[in-house]
Amino acid sequence: MSLAGVFVGVHLLSASHSGIRSAISVVLSLLALTANFLASVAVSRWRPAAFTVDAAASAFRTLPQPGHVYQAVGMAFFSATFITITVNMHTELRGWPSPDRAEQFMAATMVVLAVLLVVLSVVFITAAWQGIGVRLGPDGLQDRSVLGTLAVPWDALTTASLPAITPSALFLQLTYARPDLIRVDGLPLTRRQIRTDTVNALFLAHTMHHCLVHPERRQRIGTAAGYTELLTALYGPGPNRFSHPPA
Repeated sequence: MSLAGVFVGVHLLSASHSGIRSAISVVLSLLALTANFLASVAVSRWRPAAFTVDAAASAFRTLPQPGHVYQAVGMAFFSATFITITVNMHTELRGWPSPDRAEQFMAATMVVLAVLLVVLSVVFITAAWQGIGVRLGPDGLQDRSVLGTLAVPWDALTTASLPAITPSALFLQLTYARPDLIRVDGLPLTRRQIRTDTVNALFLAHTMHHCLVHPERRQRIGTAAGYTELLTALYGPGPNRFSHPPA
């Protein structure tokens, strides 16, 4: 979809008629709104009660969230929209730089906004590519967002750290027994809220509770056997254990 937008933009910008060239901003803005709408739908509905086993990192990771990809695409289209408007504005001005200070200010503002949106697009695309979400390891939990990473060692938590929560909750609000052990890399918006837009919140809470109650099993995190053991503990044995989140 992004490549299609780029091809349409190049074609329209190369057209001689200014009205046709201006149409690209409308096309790109509609694509941006569509991508962000799809992102909202995906984030609100897609929260699987499952992890993927990352043996290389000795971790259980949340599955990729389609909404994050749509957000990155939407941001890219928004930045392309501002770039297009800026190009059209400079083309329509009576010479450049314009002698009119108001036009100069407007054009400069559009350039700054376009640059900022391009930077944000790169950040969103990079984060979506590298993976956003929760990672459980033998040493603790990491919550990676677009802005940074929050690392919570198991020693910072007790079973009382976990709140009562519903499967569709967007955050897991933790109470730390040892807040001095918490580490922040980047600019997470909060040190206590673990985002659960990539996983069923109740499944994550029960998994963390299982790891806290059974510290001897943490070394098997990141292995297929450890994941099977976790699912058996939460769901019980049998072929239907994957069908429902833990009650």
